[in-house]
Amino acid sequence: MSSHPLKQIDLRQRIYDLLGQMNKCEVVKYLQKEGIARSTIYSIIKRCENGISIQEKPGKGRPPTLNQKKQLKLRNLVENRIGVSRRQLARKFLVSRYCIMRNIKKLGLKYYKRQETPKYNQKQLDQMTWGCRKLRRNFIDSKKFIVMDDEKYFTLSGDNMPGNAGFIPQIQQTLHGIKGISVPYIGTTHGPAIDSNLYVQQCLPKLLAFIRRYHADNNYIFWPDLASSHYAKTTITWLNQQNIHFVPKQVNPPNLPKARPIEDFWSILADKVYHGGWLATTEQQLINRIKQQLKKVDLKIVQTMMLEVRKKLRKIEQKGPLSIL
Repeated sequence: MSSHPLKQIDLRQRIYDLLGQMNKCEVVKYLQKEGIARSTIYSIIKRCENGISIQEKPGKGRPPTLNQKKQLKLRNLVENRIGVSRRQLARKFLVSRYCIMRNIKKLGLKYYKRQETPKYNQKQLDQMTWGCRKLRRNFIDSKKFIVMDDEKYFTLSGDNMPGNAGFIPQIQQTLHGIKGISVPYIGTTHGPAIDSNLYVQQCLPKLLAFIRRYHADNNYIFWPDLASSHYAKTTITWLNQQNIHFVPKQVNPPNLPKARPIEDFWSILADKVYHGGWLATTEQQLINRIKQQLKKVDLKIVQTMMLEVRKKLRKIEQKGPLSIL
């Protein structure tokens, strides 16, 4: 038999009313003619005989994974505490990390991820404000394309400590917000930083090829960071000989990783390379993995990051470097 279109609560009310006018058998026969199941009719009649209300009582629902005692313990562990990991809490309470997140939200607490902030002295702060203003107004106007390059060091295990790895594949990458990403230089180094000779011989020619391909009209500015190899005498000489427009060292503000999208680009790439705890066993395996993951970086994300540069520089001028963290 097909189910009746009436809502359950309306059907109950109707049967309750009919029971005041007919006997039980007559009510059953009458409603069966309308296509209402016999079992449904008798179930509602039994409710009426037992004095149960038409309205359903609210159910208790699924019991919470963490009871009140455990929620109180969770609050004490996380409220106004620094360095508490949700994964560690999940292991402690034998639940998932997402369960911990839900209960923290239910308790009205907010979870903030801790960020390392650069340490600035007063001289650096003054130089940043002046440098960002000078850089934005004189070198990075709204019609000029920004070209950046930087290096990133990768180890077999993803450990940031170079001393723990036998070699460090080093990538020199040119980044452009509209035109895209240049062909990288990937080499091996045992030192903490790239030297000027390697930078001029291996890295800058790729930068030059990139600029000649996309910026024949010279409507660009090359913005390196303040690494020693980037402003060495051999580097400056080479840049001037190739007529590359670059930001002078005296104007380049120090210690501004958050204003340079290429720093975020490295974070995205490193996450892809070491995703899921991936580890390399050989140098070539790591290099192949880096090349493979470089192709998977979304160019739209890079473009969006580069378009925010002028806005970030203006914010640093007005409110200081900590305003963009």
